Formats: sequence, structure tokens, C-alpha cells
Amino acid sequence: MKHFTVQLFLFIISGLINNTFSQQIPVLQLSSAIEKPVPITTSDFLESLTYIPLATSPDYMVDANPKIYVTKDHILIITLEKCQLFDRRNGEFIREIGRKGRGPGEYYTTSGFFNESTRSYYFVGSKGYLIKYTLDGIFCGSMKIPEYNDGFEIISFPDIYSYLNDTILVCNFVTGNGTENKILMTFTEKGNVIKIFPNNNILEKKNNLVISIGDSKFHRFDNSLFYSNRYNDTVFRITKNQMVPSFIVNAGKYRPPFESRWWPAEKMQKSDYVFQLNIIENTRFIAFNFFLISNKDLYFTLYDKQSKSLKVTKNQSGIENTTDGFVNVKMSSINDAGELSFLVQPGEILEWIKQNPEKFNALKPEIQKLKDLKLEDNPVVVIAKYKK
Repeated sequence: MKHFTVQLFLFIISGLINNTFSQQIPVLQLSSAIEKPVPITTSDFLESLTYIPLATSPDYMVDANPKIYVTKDHILIITLEKCQLFDRRNGEFIREIGRKGRGPGEYYTTSGFFNESTRSYYFVGSKGYLIKYTLDGIFCGSMKIPEYNDGFEIISFPDIYSYLNDTILVCNFVTGNGTENKILMTFTEKGNVIKIFPNNNILEKKNNLVISIGDSKFHRFDNSLFYSNRYNDTVFRITKNQMVPSFIVNAGKYRPPFESRWWPAEKMQKSDYVFQLNIIENTRFIAFNFFLISNKDLYFTLYDKQSKSLKVTKNQSGIENTTDGFVNVKMSSINDAGELSFLVQPGEILEWIKQNPEKFNALKPEIQKLKDLKLEDNPVVVIAKYKK
């Protein structure tokens, strides 16, 4: 009887292991979908949209194309020069966070990342430091990025950062000559390295030094961090010690080879390769924009996890808004609550109203208030709720 019990236990364990390894991760067949684009509207994935005009003053103007982070109570706007906090309820300005400069507690650039779990923004300082501030405007100190080296002989510095939790940060490493042996690093705020992940894209010999950024991207979903690289089809979930495959974006012949990073601009511009932008993911959908280098056409991709269906459409002027019938929707950022957010400039709104007077008069009263916008006003923040 005891022998039978042991056999039964081993049989159950073996079955669980086999089932775990037989589960295939999703494959998004992007290469075939590119060649058969279909219409996509916001009704395919959005339930509602909320419009919040940001308060306007010469003291806190918002530049074009800022980064945006939306929390339960706040809207964080990151421009080239400033980090500004607004009230989510009414769009009123609250405070500027940090200050650009070379002095103590001042940042070198607004590039960095927002840690939603600690409500803190990490600016990039000079000489390999991160500068931390809370949304209350309190300076929390600076930290040296381990393994940082921006010398020409040894290239070892990040261009993107993110976080795993309250104390563990993550960064990539820029590729310069093609022989760099590391791609990601997890480390603590105290500067202790937890794990350095090896780089699998390595040339046999050093190439000419080319420093370009934007090859790698992070995105967050379900309190987890994910990593993608334009030269790799697999998107990985990052833990402090592992890179776990999460899904595959099969770009096929549209995926650029690693060697293309050193091609002359004229050769690259004639290619049909995908340049993939930020992935946005929630419980049901995976979405991202991309363009084909040769024709400069912008596309939008939507993958429905429930139906396992993938759609691609051309997206030069945004996604047609069939949810409330107002201005087109653009992809920008998503928070841990799964809310999509983006900005619309007053000029775009006023031009839409001018061209669509009858449609505008049929919209909800809260949208009709936007007719009072002025061209010189700050943009309108749009917060979208996904379908479940």
C-alpha cells in the first residue's frame, strides 16, 4: 500500500510538471496581420473616456509630447524641462517636483520613471545617479547606478529604467559596438546588484561604436514588469532573478536583424522592418503602435486575450472614437489600475468642433464644455477605461 501511495504521488507530480511545460505562451502573428489590415475602433476595446482640461498659467505650461502618468488622485506630466503635478479631479495645478540643474538634489534630465507603488519619480542625474522625489515634492536622496560606465572603451549605461517593487529597480544596458555581454540588471536602491542578465545578441567581433536608444522597452501589467527588444520576438516577464517568456510577437520577415543596427541610414530606410513602440497591456488586451520603416505608415495592433484574435490597422490620425463619438484616441500610457491615458491639444479639439458642429452638439454636456478652450491653453488629459 505504501509503495502504491508513492507511485501515485510521483504520477501526480509528473503530470503537473508535464502540464506546466506543455502550456504554450501566446503567439501574436504580426507578420501575417500586417498584410491584411482591418478596421479597429475604440468600441473594440474601450468602455468609456473621461476628459480633464489641465489648468493653464505661464508658470506651468505643458510642452508638446510630454510623458504622462495617472494615479488615483493625480496626473503627473513630464516635459523636457519640468515635472509637474495636477489634480485628477479638476485638472488644477498642485506643484512642480524637483528642479533641473547641477546642484544638490537637482536633476540632469527629466528622463526617468515613475514608481507607482511608492508614488515617487526617479530623475536621471549626472554621472550615473538617479534622483528620487515623492509626489509631495520631497527629495529622498540620490543613488549611484551600479555597473555604470559611459567611457568609450567600456560602454555600460542604461537608457530605460523601471521597478519591480518598493525597493528593487531594473535597468537595461545600451548596445554600442555589439559585443556587450549584459542586457538587463536588477538592483536595490542602495546600489547592490541582484542579477545581471546576459545579452544573447552579440556579434563575433566589435563593430563601429553606435550609441542609439529606444531598442528596448519596459511595460507593466498586473503588478509585474515586462521587457521587449526590437531584435527579439519574445516579450519577457522580469523577476529579480529571471527573465520568463510571456508572449511572442512574431514579426517574421518584418523583424530587423541585429546587424541592421549598424547599417547606413540609406539602407535601413529602404527596409520593410518594424519599428515597435511601447506595448500597453491589461487583463484582456495587448496593444501597441508600430511603423514600417520603408513607407513611414503608422499602424495600431490590438490583441484580444479572450478570443485570441489579432488585428492590425493603419493609424496615422489615431483610432476612430466610436465610444463617445469625439476626437480620435491615441496610445500613450497605462497605470497599474489598467487605465489608459493620453493628451489632446486644444487646437485639435477646436478644429474637430469646427468641422463637426452637429456631432459635437449631440455629445455629453461634460464634453461640450470643451468648446471654451483656447488655443494657448494646456492640453486635455483623456483617461480611458478598458472593456473587461
